[in-house]
Amino acid sequence: MRRNLLCLLLIISFFLACQISEEEKIHRVLNQREEAFNKKDLTLYLSCISKDYRDKDEDFSRLQSRIGGYFKTFDHIKYSSWDRSVEVEGEKATVIQQFNLEVERGGRRSLYFGKEALYFKKEGRKWKIMKGL
Repeated sequence: MRRNLLCLLLIISFFLACQISEEEKIHRVLNQREEAFNKKDLTLYLSCISKDYRDKDEDFSRLQSRIGGYFKTFDHIKYSSWDRSVEVEGEKATVIQQFNLEVERGGRRSLYFGKEALYFKKEGRKWKIMKGL
């Protein structure tokens, strides 16, 4: 009996240790977004965004057009982020991070850098960006 109980506790402990934290799930979405920029992959980029996206006058459809336009316009895009702060509150989260964005078109390069705030919401088991791009 003790052996079965010990085995059950060991299995439960292993299962809990293998679960990914909500913060780690958000980091994965951010890494996926970074990969999408660097590959100019609109489908991958949009998989990070909530269909309910709203920021100022921009909704999901307008964001899709804008980012798609960037991916077509620029010959090369290099995006990186660091110094992330992630705060999870239930089904919502806020990320503040530093970023560099380098774009190239026709041999001319432009560099942008700064701090961005991204707002997430949990949709089912996945985190999606809902505001702040």
